[in-house]
Amino acid sequence: MDLRLWPELAALYETPPDLSSCPLYYVHVDERDTAVTLGFETPQLPDHPRAEWEEKRYNTLRFFVVFTGVDELRITGIAAEHPDMRDRTVGVIVTGTGRQQVSVTSENRSITFSAAASAVTQSRVYLQGSL
Repeated sequence: MDLRLWPELAALYETPPDLSSCPLYYVHVDERDTAVTLGFETPQLPDHPRAEWEEKRYNTLRFFVVFTGVDELRITGIAAEHPDMRDRTVGVIVTGTGRQQVSVTSENRSITFSAAASAVTQSRVYLQGSL
């Protein structure tokens, strides 16, 4: 992942988690604002945690990526929390025109689209299970 794409993650990580290894637990398509929000979580803890996290016990970081100016949206094989979406790849490639080509694909399901911009929002840490 190119840290220049999401400075919010660059502030937390020297080497950010690979999105393909992060559980994707949230997908929201907002047709009014032509936006797609993807929610990820990772057990890869930040190298540079925020000051307000330092006193907390946590083992998971959860964050949302909001893609705006979305077009060419294609969704195939919709299924809520289907096992094959755990074994999937996530790609975000910036084209020569500056648009972001986004793909979340598994053997039988996929979400692909083009976006004008994206930003990481609402990142937070929490304790999942026990330490």
